[in-house]
Amino acid sequence: MNKLYTYVALIVAACSLIWLQAEPTIFSNTNFMQWRSALMQLTGVVSLLLLAITMLLALRLPAIERLTAGLDKSYRLHKWVAIYGVIIGAAHWLLAIVPKKLVAWGIIARPVKGAGQQFDPDSLQATIMGLRGGAESIGEWGIYLFIALTLIALFAPIKYKRFRITHKIMALVFVVIAYHSVILIKPAYWSSLITPLVVGLALIGTIAAIISLLGLIGKRKTHHGKIGSIHHDSDSHTTNVRVTLPKWSGHKAGQFAFLKVEGEEPHPFTITSDASQPYVEFSIKALGDFTTNLPKLLKVGDPVQIEGPYGDFDFNDDKSQIWIAGGIGCAAFKARLAELKNSSAPVTFYYCTQAPSPTLIADLEHAAAKANIEFHVIDTRVMRFLTIEEIIRRKSHIEPFDINQSSIWFCGPLGFGQALKKQLSGQQYNLNHFHTELFNFR
Repeated sequence: MNKLYTYVALIVAACSLIWLQAEPTIFSNTNFMQWRSALMQLTGVVSLLLLAITMLLALRLPAIERLTAGLDKSYRLHKWVAIYGVIIGAAHWLLAIVPKKLVAWGIIARPVKGAGQQFDPDSLQATIMGLRGGAESIGEWGIYLFIALTLIALFAPIKYKRFRITHKIMALVFVVIAYHSVILIKPAYWSSLITPLVVGLALIGTIAAIISLLGLIGKRKTHHGKIGSIHHDSDSHTTNVRVTLPKWSGHKAGQFAFLKVEGEEPHPFTITSDASQPYVEFSIKALGDFTTNLPKLLKVGDPVQIEGPYGDFDFNDDKSQIWIAGGIGCAAFKARLAELKNSSAPVTFYYCTQAPSPTLIADLEHAAAKANIEFHVIDTRVMRFLTIEEIIRRKSHIEPFDINQSSIWFCGPLGFGQALKKQLSGQQYNLNHFHTELFNFR
């Protein structure tokens, strides 16, 4: 993930340099209002850039998923780029509003304005200049709304359906901000490269916003199917859902898909069946209203939609592997177990749970035995949480063991994963070999 943030920072730096080419005299500015004028343009351009990237990341495009190494990474980047885009947009708004207030209160002097450029009344430039007042007003209300929607999405305890509605509104607000950005770019910039760049960013983000508003995201990867079977395991509070799909495009072990039930929003779940099966299966933990009510919502034969597959949790390396599953995180490893079948690759699988299901554990034990994989159950009701020190102790008991020679594949609660990464850092472990799925899309 750090590389992705570095790439975004480099894009921002490049965009800033292009802007600087349009402001060659900025460092000779002698008063606050001159600096304010230039910085308003810079913050506006950078905010537009980040929000346009945010809109692109929301489209679930295969090329972007490959670039970010998985849709989960795309969505995490989407979240943080949006946050910084809004923060810089807020700084742009403060630069616009606060000096006006200070002038009104007599704290700073009103700037002396020149005559400005004169344009042919029938020219495009004159038309654009006539739109500036309205663009300024709607841009101000746009940033208010964007800030409010961002705070709601981040902190308000709203259900997923309303969370999606806030994002639909954000797409509409982006169109307003794009219009504001294009119309209010300085006339002095019109002959510089920054102007076509701003127009291009506005167009790209607007097209992405329209795709979102029309509900076209993921359409090409959406498949229609029916519920083939459904079984609820009361011990693990898990529902196994099998979907028959006539035209499924196939998947790799460790990937996930969005399950769309009639009357509900799509929800992401790990695919637990291997690609050789003529169906797609999910093991779904009861963690919220939708997942808890799933056995009542669905019955065999019900139509559903599957969008996917997504994700890059592909187990693809040449190291000995340690798998760590927390709770329903074991779903990410079930399909891989079915794929391996008498593997010669050294793999150790730790399944950590506080609600052990005899049926699920028996299934995992059987699959691990067939795949020739070492399997351990960590019952967190009677044992302490699994730690890296404990893994090293268990492995060293059999033979000398260096954890730096292994890759670690983790799927489970966010706090558990962060604790493991902190412990690995203490072992001077290269965290590039710690692989995880970031399923917290909000």
